[in-house]
Amino acid sequence: MIKSTDGTPMQIKKIRLISFSPTRTSKKVIDAIASAMADIPCETNDLTYPDAVSELHVGADELAIIGVPVYGGRVAPLAVQRLAALQGSKGPAVIVVTYGNRDFEDALIELRDIAVKANFLPLAAGTFIGEHSYSGAEMPIAADRPDNADLATATTFGSQILEKLLALQDWPGADSLKVPGNIPYKAAAGKMPFTPLVLQSVCTECGACLPACPTGAISLASGIQIDQNLCIFCCACLKTCPEDALQIAAEPIKQKVQWLHENCAERKEPGLYL
Repeated sequence: MIKSTDGTPMQIKKIRLISFSPTRTSKKVIDAIASAMADIPCETNDLTYPDAVSELHVGADELAIIGVPVYGGRVAPLAVQRLAALQGSKGPAVIVVTYGNRDFEDALIELRDIAVKANFLPLAAGTFIGEHSYSGAEMPIAADRPDNADLATATTFGSQILEKLLALQDWPGADSLKVPGNIPYKAAAGKMPFTPLVLQSVCTECGACLPACPTGAISLASGIQIDQNLCIFCCACLKTCPEDALQIAAEPIKQKVQWLHENCAERKEPGLYL
């Protein structure tokens, strides 16, 4: 059991890694944060896929590290839905958002509010850059991030969080962690009426894309089919396909890709809030 600086036992018996991470960037970041706390048992709770738990209770003696992606300056809508399964017990939480090198805008403050509503006490927060879900070989956007430097920052952040935990005499108040963002939040982007294009002539029907989809929108019957009503255009299927048989073809999204490639090339760095 870890102890505070005056020798008083701290009641952190487990770390809960809680993520919604279709392209796995958010999960990589929170895994790196937790790696600095290797002496504390760790449990992974992945809320990404359709079989995610409907209820997840986290005890007061557990540290929750919550990681989600940013969609259009807000927490990804499906992540908000899946995080409704969380129920804390006035225990500490670390909140982390990953974004594609444009801006996280109001996502971090929104995630803080989600954590508080779920009965957590936010202890620290981070913003990290992940390869944009629209990024590709011809139009890279924050390609290969989080990279080694990002993950090293995440590990250092984990050490800083552990030091803060060790120094605490009491858990902080729910509103003690100040993070950037606006209330009311910016308007959320609406659902896009598109799906990735399937190149049936290239597709080998290997099925790798099916379990990668966070909504179960993809089926394999007379070729790969994608349900537009379920698709959130997270591009996990594109990242997973070994044959590049899935492509971004909708013109409005192709224009957005071009804009991001041209205007979001300058490297941004993680932001840490303790």
